[in-house]
Amino acid sequence: MPTKIAVICSKAFVKRIISIAQNIENIQLEFYLYNQPQESPMLLKQIKPCDAILIGGTLPYLYAKSELPNIPIPWNYVKQSEASISTTLLSVIANQGIPLHRMSIDVMNPLLVENVLKETEYHGPKPYVQPISITEPVQNILNTHIELWEAQKIDIIVTSVHSIFDELQQLHIPSIRMLDATNSIIQCLEETQAKSLLRKSESVKAAIGLLEILTITDIAMVTQIATATHATYKQISANTFELYTTAGHLQKALEKDPLQHLLQQIDQPFKLAFGYGHSIFEATQNAKNALTFAKPFEIYVLDEYKNLLGPFPNTEVKLTLKTSDPYILQMAKKTSLSPLNISKIIQFSHERQSAQFTAYNLAEYLQVTRRTTERIIKKLVDQNYVKIVGEEMPQQQGRPRTIYELNFATYG
Repeated sequence: MPTKIAVICSKAFVKRIISIAQNIENIQLEFYLYNQPQESPMLLKQIKPCDAILIGGTLPYLYAKSELPNIPIPWNYVKQSEASISTTLLSVIANQGIPLHRMSIDVMNPLLVENVLKETEYHGPKPYVQPISITEPVQNILNTHIELWEAQKIDIIVTSVHSIFDELQQLHIPSIRMLDATNSIIQCLEETQAKSLLRKSESVKAAIGLLEILTITDIAMVTQIATATHATYKQISANTFELYTTAGHLQKALEKDPLQHLLQQIDQPFKLAFGYGHSIFEATQNAKNALTFAKPFEIYVLDEYKNLLGPFPNTEVKLTLKTSDPYILQMAKKTSLSPLNISKIIQFSHERQSAQFTAYNLAEYLQVTRRTTERIIKKLVDQNYVKIVGEEMPQQQGRPRTIYELNFATYG
């Protein structure tokens, strides 16, 4: 299955990145375009479920930076490099015969230009350099370029901002966009894909649990803990059970209310520890080591790097029963679903390692019947909030399962 990457960029960058992405296997790009870089935070909130986010430049990244910690999937951005600056300057000199001191350049970091000139052992007159920052209005940078042109101090403008290039073209002032080096973009796309794949692989690491109960009066307690952690289990001694799940399932369980409520209701003293590992043996050994730290009614986790996490529960992630979010309220009105159900579906999207899902996946998450889930999905499909993207055949005989994808922004 390809890695689905949401790309926030200008219209001018689309053609360039599409041509380069053809050299990378198993990626799918979905574009969210801005007219001005400061629109990038707004576009973040419009992104539909995907595997990773790529921001097409340092300036839009800086505008979106404060929002990125709230994004639950990997992200990356195309950084301006010395390679892109040197490539652009060489192109202007070779193709248009314009010397460096007759250029006006805007860049994120003027030191990059200085480094290029130093490394090429250039000692002549330097170009005019305008620093770009989110505190400096783009219009001011444009005005400086125009003033230099009108004063006949320059013959061309090299700009990193696509909106500046568009305005200069309308004014018929010679200009060129900063060229992004192909290798830099390929590397950035591959890094973004790798981050997504790493996140997925981390979530499917083996997690082995050891549950010790001093006095067993009701085996149902073990079943309830296994269900809450999406685990299977077996009894390995009179008072000890071994649970089998994944790191992703366990992490979600530790963050959710049902497991916390269950632990609060248990009156039989117990100790519970989990170990992560890239093999069953490694995870089991880590679980045994973690169990030595656990006290009654506590959970500890020892990961493959020997980091001890716990005791749990020590955090709460709550899904509010009420919402004032106008976006969710509008969806609720259109679909006749409750705001709570829509909030749960958004949370479901955040926690899945794939943008695609079946009715069974959603039913399991919502803890409702398959029939109820199918009614919910139908209401979302009718309003184009969910789209059908394919089918999968069950391992045993039976009807094909429809595969869905959410078709609305879930990171706002």
